[in-house]
Amino acid sequence: MLACTEDATAPGKCPAYCPGGQIQVVDTILRIISRDSSYLGYVVPESAQVMPAVNAFGIDARPIFSMGPVGNRVLLNPSNTSDTTTVGAASVDSATLIFKIDRRDTLASNLRISLYRMPLTIDRNSTLAGLAGPFTDSLIRTMNVDSVFKLPGGVDSTAGDSVAAIDSLRIQIFVKIKLDSAQARYLAADSGRSAFGIRVTADSLASVTIETLNGGRGPTLTWFATFDSAGTPSHRLMAISNTTFSSFVGNAASPTLDSNLVVGGLPSARSILRFSIPRGIRDSAQVVRATLYLVPVAAPQGIPSDSVVIAFERVSTDIGAKSPCVPVSGLTTCFTSGPGDSAFVVPATVSMGKTDTIATDITDIVRGWATDTIAPQTLMVSQIPDGGNLVFLRLYSTRSPAFRPALHITYVPRYSFGNP
Repeated sequence: MLACTEDATAPGKCPAYCPGGQIQVVDTILRIISRDSSYLGYVVPESAQVMPAVNAFGIDARPIFSMGPVGNRVLLNPSNTSDTTTVGAASVDSATLIFKIDRRDTLASNLRISLYRMPLTIDRNSTLAGLAGPFTDSLIRTMNVDSVFKLPGGVDSTAGDSVAAIDSLRIQIFVKIKLDSAQARYLAADSGRSAFGIRVTADSLASVTIETLNGGRGPTLTWFATFDSAGTPSHRLMAISNTTFSSFVGNAASPTLDSNLVVGGLPSARSILRFSIPRGIRDSAQVVRATLYLVPVAAPQGIPSDSVVIAFERVSTDIGAKSPCVPVSGLTTCFTSGPGDSAFVVPATVSMGKTDTIATDITDIVRGWATDTIAPQTLMVSQIPDGGNLVFLRLYSTRSPAFRPALHITYVPRYSFGNP
């Protein structure tokens, strides 16, 4: 050891350290995806995170939702916690409907929201044709969102409406619509249950999505009433009614299954890609880069102003349509909200109106399969968020030899040091 020295300033030289011809880089395209398939119905309209409201590009989508029952009695002395005496409403004066618009096109002009009264029987089987009557003769009122938004503080002091921006880009907004006693129509026989439908119009680009309870916050209806206690009328908040059902009706095309792969839409579709990477590459080589190529059958179908982001996510067990994805950041199912660890999930953006080949870097995922050799080499392909809009994408599958999915991989084969 006393005879050994090290010159830290001397650069390494090949072939002194790398014998010529021994270390090489291989670049190849592999057609190793087999048994790919698509499945439909992961997210259905009544369980989606948003309700699309569209009146553009030949698409007509209208949210429908119902509100739960509420009582018409309140505490006589709410400030006295020991007094449980209640008093009934002498009259219901008004109500305010509040909902959150998750996505809207900021280029839209004169965005108007028309609120209709729907029958209490609306459910998952309701159709646009079946609700044509209520959407024709049961208009409650119309609110111009853009006009209110431009007012000081986003408040219409005359009508009682308001619009409040949530994010700095003013894409997500809270909308409050004031309803008088005739418009709200509290029916004691129904315990205040009510149902509504929404239709949007605009000079252009009339397309928004309204958040549901599954997405975090559904529409709420706040009732106000007059209570007469000891001959002293007082106007007070009576109750808050939450959403019990939400969905949408419309003429938008739903994805159907065929020989191609399908991703997105409502009801949402997902696809599964199964890989068979040779063991010589997976187990004994250093993967430098791995790029997955998918070819769209046609441009994404749906609302042109929407964006399409798809996710490629590893599954922990390959059992077909119900394959659970590898938990990421505490999630136990396939993620639907955004990018995560690139070793487990990778997003890709698809341009509307274009059929360009989708090239996605899945290097970390392929390296993960090399680390965990017993893990299934399977990816679940879904849209972000799953069931978030009406757009769906068709991709060529392995049943189309000329355009089948391919993996472009660059790797360094194993080098046995010390062998001639």
